[in-house]
Amino acid sequence: MTLKPDADPLYQAARQRVRRALLPVVTGTPPDADTIHQLRVCCKRLRALLQVYRPYSGRQRLRLLDQQVRLIAKSLAGRRDLHVQQQLISQLAGELERPLSPALNSQLLLSSSSHSVNATDNERIIAAFAAVLSDWPHCDSGTRDNWAAGLARTRKQARSLARRACNSDQDALFHRCRKWTKYYLYQLEQLHDSRLPASSEMQALARLGEQLGQLQDLCNLEAQLRTLAPDQETEALAERLEKRKRRCKRRIIRLFIKVYGRRHLDV
Repeated sequence: MTLKPDADPLYQAARQRVRRALLPVVTGTPPDADTIHQLRVCCKRLRALLQVYRPYSGRQRLRLLDQQVRLIAKSLAGRRDLHVQQQLISQLAGELERPLSPALNSQLLLSSSSHSVNATDNERIIAAFAAVLSDWPHCDSGTRDNWAAGLARTRKQARSLARRACNSDQDALFHRCRKWTKYYLYQLEQLHDSRLPASSEMQALARLGEQLGQLQDLCNLEAQLRTLAPDQETEALAERLEKRKRRCKRRIIRLFIKVYGRRHLDV
């Protein structure tokens, strides 16, 4: 017999996170950058929790739910990304011998901007989250031991992607590893006794997630730079970007080893 929604602790956690994230939205005012960030983090945590149900729920059902949450997150992209890119461009420009020209700075920011969320989107966002919660899966037990299979599957997936990333250097693999690393961390945090301090594994995963996020920001900026006509200034910026990426990947690999162990990574 499956649990009713009110008896499922993961469902309760998901509902509470959605409620907290939506609090600024229900007022009807346009979401600011911080609200959008919190909504997107909420989406990531919901997707992470859904993976815990994988051993208990149909694969197709979870995939459809995951796609629903992903579409919500995609609709929120734009304003927060632009803010992050502004900071990164400023940092990189400070490392160059000559200041970045206003023309190039404007081109990069223009290429990184996209649709921003406004007040008319609020009802759609609320309805989308409500639809996800209404179709939330449930399993036979709410104890930590019964979530172990889903947690172990997530860790295995993250570790497998880490091993492949270490041995291929493909940016796309690092990005996929970031997603599953975040899933694993969010699952551990949800199942962890909040009265106790975070475990060393959770702390290492948090640092790993930050580094993987920095790498993705660098790759996004690199992709934007490639859309511009090459000249001496863009080439200098591209060289600085590549150096940062290499340093970032070295830090990530050290954290991979710390979290998953050298023998599991073939490094």
